[in-house]
Amino acid sequence: MVSTQTKLTEQMKFLSQPKDKLLTLRGKDLYETLNNLGLTHSHFFRALGTDIEEYCAREFGIDLYQITVERFFQTDPNAKWLFPDLVRESVIAGMTGKPVYSQLIIRDERIDSAVYDVPFVQESEEEEELRNVSEGSVIPESQIRYGNRIIRLQKLGRGILASYEVIRRMSVDMLRVHLRRIGECLGRNLDKRLAYILAYGDTSSDTAPEILNTEIAGSWKYTDLVRAFLHLTTKNFFHPTHLIANSDTIGKILSLPEITDSALFDFTKSGNLPTPLGVKLVPIPDHPANCFTLLDSRYAVQKLTEQDVLVESDRLIHQQWDRSYLTVVTDFAIIYQKARVVVRNNWN
Repeated sequence: MVSTQTKLTEQMKFLSQPKDKLLTLRGKDLYETLNNLGLTHSHFFRALGTDIEEYCAREFGIDLYQITVERFFQTDPNAKWLFPDLVRESVIAGMTGKPVYSQLIIRDERIDSAVYDVPFVQESEEEEELRNVSEGSVIPESQIRYGNRIIRLQKLGRGILASYEVIRRMSVDMLRVHLRRIGECLGRNLDKRLAYILAYGDTSSDTAPEILNTEIAGSWKYTDLVRAFLHLTTKNFFHPTHLIANSDTIGKILSLPEITDSALFDFTKSGNLPTPLGVKLVPIPDHPANCFTLLDSRYAVQKLTEQDVLVESDRLIHQQWDRSYLTVVTDFAIIYQKARVVVRNNWN
């Protein structure tokens, strides 16, 4: 098996070639070369300093904003090999655009397996306190560990049911609009998964959040936000960046007198969500009810991806659209357990 480092070296060697040499590869030869290197046409276009619209116009005389799907496949035999990546990139644009999970994670890390042992720090105030260190004495340590945080990634998929007869007269650009919307739906599933993990913990052990109860059961007060903010900052030593909750809970928070004060926020005029205590409010419809999660997005959770969006390329190249599938293998992992806190009002 080729090592990750070897593959990266091969990828860089290919992409760093002179542009005129890269342009000698077209169609099937380019498609197979990119697949063997684990690259996409998007990587290829970036190396050329162009994009798919400009490339198609220059190489094939195709205007992607005007041409139909049927004409796209009829123009040049080499053009059809671009189609799987055109589909893939449209879906990815939707997944990373409207959904909010990308705002709430440390990073999206590519890994080589669907099972991953997450490195973490088990924080201890006693172990990490800075002390006077005399000559020869032991210096306090913070240890990055492996051990009991095994994440098993999920395979998510969505089918596209449409015969070629349905889409052949559609413009390529309009098809990309529909694919982008499908990507947004996939991204919403990731939002839902992230909200669940922040509220309850991931598939590994010991990642459940700290739970705070509201001052009064069944209701919300501004002091509940303040107490959560102070807990995260002065007890856990993290800086709150986002507050996530479902639409009903966000609505009740927006109705608090301290937040409806027009001298502080202009939500009633502009529709821009306020930032109480400097924290960004993020509605996620599928967040558990009757609670909110306050987190430091720089430390709380990361996304792990073993397989990015995969399309059934061969079927698309041969215009077999009756039943095509998009899949991704990914999940989220808690990194610092105390970088978020959940506040609930249904505790009685």
